[in-house]
Amino acid sequence: MVNVRTIRRLSAADAPRLADLMTAYRRAMSGSEEAMTPEQATPLIERAVSEPDLLLLGADYGGALAGFALAFDLPEIISGSRAGQLDDLFVMPEARGSGLARALIGELTEIGTARGWTHLRWLVPQDNLTAKRLYLSIADPAPWDSFRIELSQRRSI
Repeated sequence: MVNVRTIRRLSAADAPRLADLMTAYRRAMSGSEEAMTPEQATPLIERAVSEPDLLLLGADYGGALAGFALAFDLPEIISGSRAGQLDDLFVMPEARGSGLARALIGELTEIGTARGWTHLRWLVPQDNLTAKRLYLSIADPAPWDSFRIELSQRRSI
């Protein structure tokens, strides 16, 4: 079987498979066993279709949706232009090594170039060495650190 890669914007018909991918992504990132349902995935897809600043791309591989990327088109105050923020990127384990992550990022850079973005940026978990190897082969490390405040456990500021 030839495993053809296709990167595309998702539609409402993709909700069941996107829900499966998001469930697997949750497990990989947080260990959460909470399943995402198609009913929960559908509004995200509908929002991405209706809001031009929200980009939800899917990666088909071997005839099925095997990965996704969620990104935002944001104002970039330093340049006075816009930049892309890749928020989530996930490829199912059985499709890893197929080039889907690289293709998703490539599609975002094409979109960003067309939109006049100054850059595309993203975060990666510190212990995800496989992803870091890919990212170092296609991008430069950013000159900043990342911080977050867990709002459910918020300390006084």
